[in-house]
Amino acid sequence: MTLLEKVNNSANIQAFTMYKEGLFYKCYNQDAMVFSKYVKPYKVNSKYVKSIGAEVLSIGFPVSEVDKGNLAFEMISEKLGAVKYDIETQNITFCLKEDIKQGFESWKNTIVMEKSAEYDSPPNVVKSPSIEAHYKEIIALIKQFDLANSTPMQGLNFIQQLKKEVQLMEESYGNI
Repeated sequence: MTLLEKVNNSANIQAFTMYKEGLFYKCYNQDAMVFSKYVKPYKVNSKYVKSIGAEVLSIGFPVSEVDKGNLAFEMISEKLGAVKYDIETQNITFCLKEDIKQGFESWKNTIVMEKSAEYDSPPNVVKSPSIEAHYKEIIALIKQFDLANSTPMQGLNFIQQLKKEVQLMEESYGNI
């Protein structure tokens, strides 16, 4: 199944679908909104997909969360108010009683604007008056990063942010 098909399926107000992609379950657009609102507030990823010509929102979590019982299908079904769910090889579809996908466009715009603000805002470390304060802020950022609830892409973006922080420190204070 293509990403376009998955995105189109997410607009179905009668169904919520999670796709098994390698070691993760993922859901897209309206389904990502429903998951974050009703099941668990995971961080939503936003990515412009050229082949679709639009911003695609997604949430993913490890299959092991289901295996451990942390995100059991029965629990997800209950939180969604689903009538039933069907387990197929590459996806799980929950049949919804009511339309819980309302307000997607405004929710999407909020997520996209938050992502844009993340990339446009200057790093926090530059505001510190001394190199010691910069180190303390970088350490605080590392301690605050929620690795357990982050996707691999969020981890890579975080490392990129730390790299920029260090480069700014080097520009301000010379090589460290």
